[in-house]
Amino acid sequence: MSSLLRRLTRLTTLGAAILLTSALSASVTGRIVDAAGKPVKEAKVIADNTLFYNTNVIGSTDVNGHHKLDISRPLGTWKITAVLNLKYGDSEVGIDLIPENSKLLAGTEGGVRNFTFKPKPVSSADPYSRLGTVRVSSAISVYDIDETKIERTLTPVGELADGGAGRIIKGRPQKTPDGSLLANVMWGTYKVTATYEGKPLQISRRPLPGEEEVWGSSYTGPFVLGFYQTKPAMFLQVKR
Repeated sequence: MSSLLRRLTRLTTLGAAILLTSALSASVTGRIVDAAGKPVKEAKVIADNTLFYNTNVIGSTDVNGHHKLDISRPLGTWKITAVLNLKYGDSEVGIDLIPENSKLLAGTEGGVRNFTFKPKPVSSADPYSRLGTVRVSSAISVYDIDETKIERTLTPVGELADGGAGRIIKGRPQKTPDGSLLANVMWGTYKVTATYEGKPLQISRRPLPGEEEVWGSSYTGPFVLGFYQTKPAMFLQVKR
């Protein structure tokens, strides 16, 4: 074998080795932050292989919100998603995080996928949210209140599920197929008041079977599971 051929063979072998090493070390990296840009730790990041059923790689963010997953094996493309599990009372609530880029990644190349923990914008076409909902209805035998015109004020009481102090929320409920609701409220305990056409309403938690209504100028309480909901919600009713 000539010296030139030997050199070409070595270069070819070296090139193949470099490509193989690159493929074997392909990773998806990125960072997860909240709406204020602060790092989100212990968020779960999932790389799901699109070619092989039920084949995924799962990791979590560190204290600085960074993540890194090896997606070199098996071969194929990968869908990257992230979820933050919040503990609230006896419930664990999973919140899908919003991707900066939702395109698939090739396992031979890797790439960067960042996410943000923030409320999903709601609209008349999609009135539901990733966070909690406050649902309001008129009391039984009350028919003269347009639920979408009820002004509600929610004042946090104590620490919320995300560990923050929260903020005062004011707004009107939006009409949905499931009734009128105020979306994107972080789970926790709130003091709630309501007005209609500038006048205060009486407010009560909607009673579960066997419970009695307790009316007052305000209601203070937590989100609860009930009425066929899969995530804790606050169920309220009003009257003049």
